[in-house]
Amino acid sequence: MNVLALDSSTTTVGVAILSDGEPVAERAQTVKRPSSEGLLRLADDALGAVGLTLADLSLIAVATGPGSFNGIRGGIATAEGLALALGVPVIGVPTLDALAYPHAGRAPLLRVVLPAGRGEVYTASYEGTWADVHVVGDYGVASPVAVLEDLPPGSLLCGRIPVEVAALAERRGVSCAPSLALSATTASVAVLALRRMDAMGEQRDAADIENEDGMGQPGSGARPLYVRRPGITRPKGRAGIMIQASERQVDRMALGERERQEGQAGEDSAAGRSVAP
Repeated sequence: MNVLALDSSTTTVGVAILSDGEPVAERAQTVKRPSSEGLLRLADDALGAVGLTLADLSLIAVATGPGSFNGIRGGIATAEGLALALGVPVIGVPTLDALAYPHAGRAPLLRVVLPAGRGEVYTASYEGTWADVHVVGDYGVASPVAVLEDLPPGSLLCGRIPVEVAALAERRGVSCAPSLALSATTASVAVLALRRMDAMGEQRDAADIENEDGMGQPGSGARPLYVRRPGITRPKGRAGIMIQASERQVDRMALGERERQEGQAGEDSAAGRSVAP
């Protein structure tokens, strides 16, 4: 199974490809303002590097936030457009989950932070190992002081740690994982999406036993996780134009893929006629 993961929820816009559960390609770039503008270009580059096309994909994964409102919206729109055109499922993964996953099992409690603007950070706490990492409590937004005040000894702070948060953590004796601008988190989005799809398959099998008509089966999808209300209800100016342009580019890529498949089918048909007795 080939999985394409997309993330434009933060200032690191990235894509990753998993093949049979293993990361085979990842591309990322730092941007001043998160948007989905570069996602399809990065995806095309990553697919070409490993000899795959859109038609080879079985699942689209996407980071759903919290993070940039416009980046989240554009990323989900791109993922859903590709999934619809290719006839494959799309599964969303919270951005904080993806940031936590590489550090799972390194401390009894992980607390992830991500800059939220307005002097605040998005945050969530996690327990477990790579095999069973799970969020404890709710996703939230808080001040740097509030993030650290109830963190027990032996915990690990990770994610995109602002300087002021790292300074407070040091004074309180709390360990901080290295925070890298281009940390490879999009592959984590792909891994966690694949796990969620497997879990939904198990739930669907259980539902089939109880309901022969299959009603009430869980479905895949991607819903934005904003945590706090956006300051605007719809993107305006260049941000809105970029989302619309991304959606149009998805349509063009899907059309090109269909034309390629139809052309290949025509060539195969002609070859079959040329060798017929």
